[in-house]
Amino acid sequence: MDTILRISNLSAGYGDENVINDISFEVEAGKRVCIVGESGSGKSTLLKAIHGFGGVTVTNGSIETPKDILLGVVPQNPGGSFNPIRTYKAQIMEALKSNNIDFKIDEVEKTLRILGLNDAKRALASRPYELSGGMNQRMAIATTMLLEPGILLCDEVTSALDVKTAGMVVEQLLEINKLKGTTILMVTHHLGIASKMADYIGIMKNGRMLEYGPAKEILENPQNDYTKNLLKAVPRLKVS
Repeated sequence: MDTILRISNLSAGYGDENVINDISFEVEAGKRVCIVGESGSGKSTLLKAIHGFGGVTVTNGSIETPKDILLGVVPQNPGGSFNPIRTYKAQIMEALKSNNIDFKIDEVEKTLRILGLNDAKRALASRPYELSGGMNQRMAIATTMLLEPGILLCDEVTSALDVKTAGMVVEQLLEINKLKGTTILMVTHHLGIASKMADYIGIMKNGRMLEYGPAKEILENPQNDYTKNLLKAVPRLKVS
């Protein structure tokens, strides 16, 4: 299978200070990858370095993707990505127009249904301040998916959600991957989410990748003591 993202000896940070150091891994097209680490591990800085926003400066190494591929970003807090008093329909139309994509209501409603938003017309007529955190997160994912990204980058997308809602979002991301073949790269502090989501798992601490490999190997035969302790301490997320 083709490699869609290759990170080689990547170091990056803010100003003159590196936050991540000598990170290397590859992501195959269509796969789901979770990078797991506690707060301050550098996982979100890694994601920002990949998509090129957030004031992160790459000081060494390389980030390679196929030419002209679109990286879609789903933030931890979708409220910061939308105008709270404009309807989602208006904001989705604007996002699509700016990327030269036609607004096709059938395709929009289909994407919303995949994400569990069955009353698509009501969701599109809603404003962010009118919806719950989980609903807003799903609208953020839907908006990004309508831009047809080659890779979906998810930054702690379940961290602000309750366990039940987080499980639903995980199921819906899995459905997107299954139906559309979209490559997903997620960073999370929750190893339980990774155990349900990932084909491959990376473990980060203090700005370094401690280990990276197939999820089954990381979960069943971890090589690093830190990973072993995470497995003992973190409960698995229940997804039906």
